[in-house]
Amino acid sequence: MRQYLNQVTTIVWKDFVTEFKTRELFSSMFIFALLVIVIFIFSIDLSIVKANQVGPGILWVAFLFAGTLGLNRSFMLEKENGCLEGLILTPADRTAIYFGKMLSNLVFLLIMEAFILPLFMIFFNVDLIAHLGPLLLVIFLGTVGFCAIGTLLSSLSSNLKTREIMLPILLYPLIVPVVIGAVRLTGQLLAGETLGSMMNWVGLILAFDIIYIGVSIITIDHILEE
Repeated sequence: MRQYLNQVTTIVWKDFVTEFKTRELFSSMFIFALLVIVIFIFSIDLSIVKANQVGPGILWVAFLFAGTLGLNRSFMLEKENGCLEGLILTPADRTAIYFGKMLSNLVFLLIMEAFILPLFMIFFNVDLIAHLGPLLLVIFLGTVGFCAIGTLLSSLSSNLKTREIMLPILLYPLIVPVVIGAVRLTGQLLAGETLGSMMNWVGLILAFDIIYIGVSIITIDHILEE
């Protein structure tokens, strides 16, 4: 077990060192998410439409589009530099490679979301502080599901010539249940509802998080060996 955890942390550390040197992944995700929010803020009249009605959808659109950009870059760099073949040839468990890449994507995306939330609060004049704890939990659960299935599909699409196009085509239909639950929870939290009254939506997101991780563990061996 300790050796397995060392393999996972080694992959995560490698991704962090690479990102620290280049800063390509985080900067591209952050700028893309910010651009999405700015475009929407100038296309919506907040004097007519309530920010807590349209804001949650816009926030998650920004998260998903920016996250997809990060997922594409995740395995693309490994593939271009021949690192993926090196990882596969090591005696490390294939699931350790998956969890290492998934945790890297999760941390990068969570950091980006932490920078986007204050800007979202300013642009849409929405008070997130009053609901910050439950909101962070919802964002975390939604992001885990997105990264779980996204990392698997990113490893699959990295073998294709049209990987930039195929990843969104494969990912977005599968992530719909998590997105619906996350948007619904975010909207109701901003409207003043408590998280305890919406446990059915939380259960939905948790269920799909577990399904995505389970499917990834079962199939990652076959995908990486192709």
